[in-house]
Amino acid sequence: MAHHSSQSRFIKRALNSLGVLVSFTVMGGLSQLTGECRNGQVFLQWQEEGLPSSARLAVYGSREKISLANLEQAEELASLLNVGSARDWWLDVNMFLVNRSQEVRKEENFAGNVADLGEGRAEQPGFAITDNGAPISPTGGLHVHTPTLDQTGKRYFAVVCRDAGKIVGFAATEASIEVVASPIQPIRLGTKEWGRGSCKGLPLVVSLHGRGGGVGVDKEGKPVGTHLLFADRSVAWREGIPFKFSLFRNSRFVEMRLNDRVWIGRVMGTDEFSDSRDEVPAIATFWYGYSPTIATSIRGPKFLCDNYTERLILKLVHWAQDYLETDRNRTYLTGGSMGGTGSIQLATHYPQEFAAIFAHVPIYSYTFKKSKVNGNTSVSRIICTTGRFTAKDTPTLPDGTPLLDALDGARNIAHPEIDFPPILATNGRMDGSMPWENNPPFYKAAQEARQAFRVAWNNGDHSSCGRMLPPDLKYTNDEALLRYRLNECYPAFSNSSTDKNYGNGDPADGDIEGWLSRGYKWNLKQDTPNRLEMELTVFFPGIIYPVKTDITFRRRQQFKPAANETITAQIGDEKRSIALDSNGLLTVTGIVFPDDKPLDIVFSK
Repeated sequence: MAHHSSQSRFIKRALNSLGVLVSFTVMGGLSQLTGECRNGQVFLQWQEEGLPSSARLAVYGSREKISLANLEQAEELASLLNVGSARDWWLDVNMFLVNRSQEVRKEENFAGNVADLGEGRAEQPGFAITDNGAPISPTGGLHVHTPTLDQTGKRYFAVVCRDAGKIVGFAATEASIEVVASPIQPIRLGTKEWGRGSCKGLPLVVSLHGRGGGVGVDKEGKPVGTHLLFADRSVAWREGIPFKFSLFRNSRFVEMRLNDRVWIGRVMGTDEFSDSRDEVPAIATFWYGYSPTIATSIRGPKFLCDNYTERLILKLVHWAQDYLETDRNRTYLTGGSMGGTGSIQLATHYPQEFAAIFAHVPIYSYTFKKSKVNGNTSVSRIICTTGRFTAKDTPTLPDGTPLLDALDGARNIAHPEIDFPPILATNGRMDGSMPWENNPPFYKAAQEARQAFRVAWNNGDHSSCGRMLPPDLKYTNDEALLRYRLNECYPAFSNSSTDKNYGNGDPADGDIEGWLSRGYKWNLKQDTPNRLEMELTVFFPGIIYPVKTDITFRRRQQFKPAANETITAQIGDEKRSIALDSNGLLTVTGIVFPDDKPLDIVFSK
């Protein structure tokens, strides 16, 4: 005991000489920092004892051994870690859910969440940090560092715990760790499938859940997720944030189900969010992103947003393409509600990545327009991630772009020169969650830009809209989506005589039930440098012939005439001479389908 006391006094005097007021017993709250580099990441673990829950930890790296004396010369790798960071919070339903009304629970069931409070494990284990490995101890700390090239080689690490601005714990590695940069790999959780090249040539369907989904356990409290990825700094507010996702496979495609939940390590104040479901430490981001200061405060007066979540999705898509070897020309997005919104955003921001998308009851643009159903605005959906902004102080992206411009779907798709992924969508006029008022501007912009956009609407609300659709407009199988490829020409229809009137945004204006570009099918026969041939039909129950439409032939692979070159178009028995328009588009206007028989269209130079 005497030896321990003298050692305590010695350490205390040393720390006090550095201006750190701390006792040995508090210092001892951190110990046994160890690390291992594998698959391009450094897995750091340490022991914790007696640390207050209000404390936060920071991780440092250096080419020199780190002590409190030279801490300022070390590089801070991550900060604001919670005490007990080794605990797998994904398995604690209370990190995702609060007490909700039956109506909200109904919406969450629609979004794919079937868990409820009180479900899940009484005590959560630690994270599993090796493929199919046992969980680590949940009582200690964990940080996963993804090094850049200038952070490789022999490195030392340290962890510092601070509470109320004072250092209350410190631990450092005694030996250096050899750090190697290489492609990071998600960790497999209880599955031996999904090895390298195991999905070679299969399409990849990325599924985005709705608001309230993404919970880490099911209704029986069992874990959800086949893979775990610890993020690098480019895709989260700090490095090391853990994300889980699931992979499923059938004979036709691979499905990747992502979870839009980001750990912020705190519960926000009621003056920071507008939806009570955001009163949790694992928040949803509407599949876009959030404020870089989400872990501390988003109260303003300046409001910021970065598209972390979009970059995370692209990173996972590219991993599947590289590691699983899915077909790069056949990656698709599907989602409903918030998931449909994310699909629209990703398709219009990264058109080169996705072959086609399906979006059920999405938001196309975030505005302050109030729903005539219940007064909701679409812009209220992103307050949780950016703060309580108004029309006078809207958030900006890191490059200064106004957030609402970046998320303005009508503005984004109004580029006829870009081949956007074909969009299959559905909407309800009485949808108070995703106000109808925002939809017509997107419909109009997509049509005017001659993009492939098939949409159906009716007088349903958020949950009933899909059930009320005619069978041929329901998303009941994947073939309508999977037929598109990034490397194959497809037709985009506009100004069809069968199109209905979507109105001006007032739920009472326009056709109560309607559609755009309904009933078209096609078969690409040839796409060569000198000839493009496609067979098309149009049919749906109740159709009235003849049908007249404009067709733009997008994603042409080989048939690419010069801007001033005259092209011969053989449309059934009719022959025309046409040229590309000012946007480089190959569009034929006023094509007539007299009946349901196939119409052959041939272009030649």
